[in-house]
Amino acid sequence: MRPRAAARHKLFEPVLLRQDGVPLRAHMLDLSVSGALLHAERPPAAGAHVTIVGELLTVSGRVVWMRGKRFGVHFELPITEPTVKMALRLQASSHSGDRA
Repeated sequence: MRPRAAARHKLFEPVLLRQDGVPLRAHMLDLSVSGALLHAERPPAAGAHVTIVGELLTVSGRVVWMRGKRFGVHFELPITEPTVKMALRLQASSHSGDRA
């Protein structure tokens, strides 16, 4: 098993997963250029192809592991580091208004 090359960034973003056209609510818990950690009440099985649709980004990938309600998705095409940073900035700014 090779070590993870991409840095992971923690966040908490509600997203919609689409698996075979079926929507499923989930939360993205961390994000990197190559994948994401998600949580769902009924997570998709390992090997499932999913599309993650969120306010921050839309990306497709495959579920590579599942433990309980958490699961990892490896993106079909990596996203860029600037896209990851933009998503983190957008989340931070959307939550800064929560304190007002």
